[in-house]
Amino acid sequence: MNGYIPAPESAAALLGDNSAAVIRLLADRFMRLNPPAPYVWRTFDETGIQADSKGGYHFNFGDRFPKAECGQRGVAVGDLFCPQAKDSRFVITCHNPVEVYLNGEKVFTSVGSRERSGDADVFSVTLNEGFNRFAILAEKTKIGFSCVLQNAMPQWEPCNYVMPFTDRGGESGWVYALLPADSPLPDVWGEEEPLPFLPTLETAPLQEEGSFAASACFDLAERRSVAWHKPEGVTLLVDGGDANATLSAGTHEVIMRGSLSDLAAVTADVALRPPVSTHGRCTPYLVYGPVLDEPIPAFGRVGSAGVWRPALENMALRPYVETALFARWTYPLGVTLYGMLRAGASLDMPDLTDYVLRHVKQVTGIDEYAIYDTQRYGFAGVNQQLCWLDALDDCGSFGALMLRCDPTGADPDVRRMADRIAHYMMQEQPCTSAGAFCRRDDTIWADDMYMSVPFLCRYHEMTGDTAPLDFAARQLLHYKDLLFLPEKQVMAHMRCLIHGENNGIPWSRGNGWVIFSLSELLTVLPERHPQRPALLQFFHELTEGYLALQDECGLWHQILDDPVSYLETSATAMMICAFARGTRNHWYNEATAQRAMAAAHRAWKGLTELAIDREGNLYGVCQGSGFSFSRTYYRGLSWRFNDTHGIGIVMLSGVELMETM
Repeated sequence: MNGYIPAPESAAALLGDNSAAVIRLLADRFMRLNPPAPYVWRTFDETGIQADSKGGYHFNFGDRFPKAECGQRGVAVGDLFCPQAKDSRFVITCHNPVEVYLNGEKVFTSVGSRERSGDADVFSVTLNEGFNRFAILAEKTKIGFSCVLQNAMPQWEPCNYVMPFTDRGGESGWVYALLPADSPLPDVWGEEEPLPFLPTLETAPLQEEGSFAASACFDLAERRSVAWHKPEGVTLLVDGGDANATLSAGTHEVIMRGSLSDLAAVTADVALRPPVSTHGRCTPYLVYGPVLDEPIPAFGRVGSAGVWRPALENMALRPYVETALFARWTYPLGVTLYGMLRAGASLDMPDLTDYVLRHVKQVTGIDEYAIYDTQRYGFAGVNQQLCWLDALDDCGSFGALMLRCDPTGADPDVRRMADRIAHYMMQEQPCTSAGAFCRRDDTIWADDMYMSVPFLCRYHEMTGDTAPLDFAARQLLHYKDLLFLPEKQVMAHMRCLIHGENNGIPWSRGNGWVIFSLSELLTVLPERHPQRPALLQFFHELTEGYLALQDECGLWHQILDDPVSYLETSATAMMICAFARGTRNHWYNEATAQRAMAAAHRAWKGLTELAIDREGNLYGVCQGSGFSFSRTYYRGLSWRFNDTHGIGIVMLSGVELMETM
């Protein structure tokens, strides 16, 4: 089978056999297109439409307009930011007639018979890059005046909406209104509000008793002191010191303490602004409290009195991740950044290491806030997968990366998060009666070995506890019993527990997940561990199965035993990693090691000649998969350009190969 790119356009044509340069090419492209960026902080009106813990937005017009008459209509409008254009599916539950509009076009109309039953409907849309405007139009009937809208996979495609219209300033949430009977949808597609929407823009100052802290900053164009006017009850520090001191040009921080009324009376000959850039209705300073003598948390942290907020009634300040691939907690990014981290350390590329550490620090530093946000508002704007925590996908891959960055758990955030993940894996994740991980739909997927075993290995190293290693060893042997295909010495992708059958289809990346995870465990498993011989035998059997199915060009196919299926790069990279580790750690005899390394070199050569171009683009990574008992389904899984399932593991495969030479 031919490769994905003409030979002159390949990375190999540009860089030859310089593996470090190919890895640098991949990493530079990824970092250039996904630069570090802070979270976006948006105000949120607590009286507005909110989401539940599963990302469903409840348009409870009946509660909000209790005097509405049958035939009247409720309308809600919100903007959804999408970092990249994509097709997406949404789920809607209607209790009355409902229409959904997207970017000016009607995309859904409810069916009357389903309004009575309350059954959910699914509809598909195409989202544009940037902001996409949704409008909900619902009619009140005798039996209902509400609907619930959510993305079909909210943990994977979190939907956090922004209020439209210029005057709203990018505040988080939806605007809504009550319309007369039989009213059509107003023209909501411009930037000016066509009618008075709720929540109202008029917001009262916060009214609470007690002492509060206030945080702000200001800028000076030249060196000078600042003239402050404040009530006697207010204490005020600038940059942690005397407010009357002469200050240099630049930005300065202000912390005040006092009652809300006294804080509101403070004035200065400089313009105060919040300590972080905010969108929506806000005040020149944020407040925290009421407080007594307890320490005041830094901005972005949670204290005993909650979090920092505007000094406005019912107004919160919430963080949102609005980048495509930076500062997100997802399992594919755990794979990508693990490869980049190892490349940075092994190849003396500190900028790669710094990039990964910065990404991980940002998501671990916001974890406490994300949990608070979830508990208070239903669905967080950051770390959605970890807050969801309903499957191994949600925690294991990125959790393993997190512990690669902080192996001892020295950061309290990391230790707390690692303990939470370990408890979930070993105490809460569904298992079969024999103890094998399973999913909530009574299926078992080969993927889940990568979603668990590497983290359990890292957690063992952090704690010194052998229980996670024992647990990981049992899982891999359970999965061999359930998914191994002895006639070809490869793994089926999944098993249905209801029917008691695996699907017999060796999906390539599922196999890659398993042998890679085996190599992770064997690297740290004690030589005298009772399960080590069985795990080594498993590793050897898989090696033989994969060696027999390698394409002559060096890569493996999307379905391992189907040479008509396309060449798949993420699985190929995981085979390279496993073979290199098996050779370097002397898990093979000499003859097998020679065959494995010859295969690994052919595979790397194939990647650089056929699947990586001279711009650092990666081809041939299978999209994220569901499951089926039909090979037609797996043949239909298309490959993705520069997919994060593949970028990092390809970098890691180059590193592993170089370290074994």
